[in-house]
Amino acid sequence: MIVGIIGNAIGIGGGILLIPFFLFYMHLHPIEASGLSLFTIIASTLGGSIRFFKEKAVDKNLYLMIALFAIPGVILGSVISKFVEVKQFTNIFGFIIICIGLFSVIATKKQSKTITEDIHNYVIKSPFSIRIFSLIAGFISGLLGIGIGGITGTFLTAIEQIPPRIAFSTIIFVMPLTSMIGSLVHFSYIKFSPKILVFLIPLTIGAITGSQIGAFISKNSKAKHLRLYQGWIITFLGFLMLIINR
Repeated sequence: MIVGIIGNAIGIGGGILLIPFFLFYMHLHPIEASGLSLFTIIASTLGGSIRFFKEKAVDKNLYLMIALFAIPGVILGSVISKFVEVKQFTNIFGFIIICIGLFSVIATKKQSKTITEDIHNYVIKSPFSIRIFSLIAGFISGLLGIGIGGITGTFLTAIEQIPPRIAFSTIIFVMPLTSMIGSLVHFSYIKFSPKILVFLIPLTIGAITGSQIGAFISKNSKAKHLRLYQGWIITFLGFLMLIINR
């Protein structure tokens, strides 16, 4: 539920919070952790995405740009994840998460004056760049079992200067599809067991519940605050992963 709240409020899906929990508290293998994380993201973002769509906070053109390039990236990253060892996985995870978080914080502080809250007054400046970043975000999502929001959301708000509410809502709307594809690839590597099913039930219930609260918080929060929260939370978790892994 906490993951659903935070993920939908700041547009990161929740995998960044789930992976450390699965690895260090539940002692799961990275492939199991990534598969469960992506499955939980489906549940947490599905509830929020429906709400965002009803509130007309989803840009359909932006959705297609992101989805069509994130999906191949997710598949590629999920396939490669099979060949990454546990120690390598945690180091890679921590390093990439720190980079994403710091980029988000720095970009927010430098461009805080240009952030617009007007969800009807913006243009998509560089569709090609959005597609490339979506491809990269998809690859990292499949590789690490996280959502695409950390990279794509920061780029859309900081570089493209799309209103955070539109950017985060559209990304959340994309994530059920990309996460489903990634989770299917990860689960294909492991033998399905009752243990996995037992995990999925409470994860799904909690994520759906939290997603509604997170969507409400997103609607009633300022753009600058959302981006700063996103950056600091991501950065903290990245450093935490590296410290624990030592």
